[in-house]
Amino acid sequence: MSAPCVAPRPAAPVLPAVPSHGIFEQVQALLAREQLRAAHVRQLEALLDACSRG
Repeated sequence: MSAPCVAPRPAAPVLPAVPSHGIFEQVQALLAREQLRAAHVRQLEALLDACSRG
């Protein structure tokens, strides 16, 4: 019988604000937000995978 996996959940990233003006700046901010979100999802998936194997 295996013990339940107990690991701290990674904190959600602080997403950069999207400026109200400047399309280039808005696109940069949106891309940065998406990259941070995707990295956080990958981190959570890795944690779940590690727990399910343990």
